[in-house]
Amino acid sequence: TDALSVTGSISCTGNITAFASSDERLKENIQPIQEPLKKINQISGVEFDWVDGFDEVHNFTGHDVGVIAQELELTSPGLVRETVDRDKDGNDLGTTTKSVKSSVLTMKALVALQEAMTRIETLESKVAALEG
Repeated sequence: TDALSVTGSISCTGNITAFASSDERLKENIQPIQEPLKKINQISGVEFDWVDGFDEVHNFTGHDVGVIAQELELTSPGLVRETVDRDKDGNDLGTTTKSVKSSVLTMKALVALQEAMTRIETLESKVAALEG
């Protein structure tokens, strides 16, 4: 199989289309996400500035938004991956960096939004009935 593994940033001047395997035939023990709003509410979104020149591998710059992997790991450890830091020649630097499986985080947020919308619609119906 083909695989691309990149440490650092990927930049593109055109469109990027990424697909993740999601076919039902590839899955078993399929269950709805339990308490999606509770799980999403445990995640802190943050604004931050990347540390300029942190190292030669993680070449991020400027202001950004996201989550802190160490905080996310406390409530959703399956969304965090730790990888060995390597220099440009592939040598182990003796440190590790945590990253976030953002596609899964996005899916949890989608399910939480759906639950919130259902709750809002129920409340709107109750308010309309009380006002009517």
